[in-house]
Amino acid sequence: MLRTVAGVGAGFALGYCMPKLDALAPLAEPVEQALHKLHLQFGPKPNIQLTYFDIAGVAEKVRLTCVVGKLPFNDVRVSFEQWPKLKPTSKFGQLPMMEVDGTTVAQSSAMLNYVGKVTGMYPSEPKKALKVDEVIGLHEDLWGAIRPSILVMRDPKLSQKEAQRRQAEMRKELADEKIPAILGFFEKMLAENGTGFFVGSTPTTADIAVYTQLRALQAGYLDGIPKTCVDPFPKLKAFYNQINSRPEVEEWYKKKK
Repeated sequence: MLRTVAGVGAGFALGYCMPKLDALAPLAEPVEQALHKLHLQFGPKPNIQLTYFDIAGVAEKVRLTCVVGKLPFNDVRVSFEQWPKLKPTSKFGQLPMMEVDGTTVAQSSAMLNYVGKVTGMYPSEPKKALKVDEVIGLHEDLWGAIRPSILVMRDPKLSQKEAQRRQAEMRKELADEKIPAILGFFEKMLAENGTGFFVGSTPTTADIAVYTQLRALQAGYLDGIPKTCVDPFPKLKAFYNQINSRPEVEEWYKKKK
């Protein structure tokens, strides 16, 4: 028992000190991952409940980080019909919401950071954390580019025909210019890292965020955006297939069918 405690203590010291030294930083990753696995297996687990609509949306990256990181959580799905009654009691009047040991939080990016830190999928080493945040920022830029083409269909000032016309124009620009440009940036990042992941050599929250985005793009949910839009980017396609074939990811989506 004393030997185990001493080993864990030494590991924490190494995990803390190694990120301070660039030369030793590569050694910190396996130590940090091992410690998080030990903590998740033997340590106290937070009581997490994630509430969102029964769609992937902005909560899927949080859900899937928990799945890949082996972090148990209660996945609560709300129908669109239930939402008007729930909305007045929700934090900031929006979903997703997450309860952690009885404390309610909002904002999917905050949730992703939290579950990433708990699972070890968000690096403690500052430079790696910076790269993870950069990838997630680009992922958010892509959703920001797509979102107006969704919201235009809800504009009460437009007739359905005019809204459809404008959406078609937006989607063509997205398919021809904006989406290929951002996917190209992702491709370059994967090439620069050289491990098949965006940062380090194991999955991080950045990988999960981009994976869920690529999954949505290839599902054909967005009219005017070809499902083959990822195909011209071989490293990105290989990255997607690698995450997609992980047993826990396959099992997650098998259960959701």
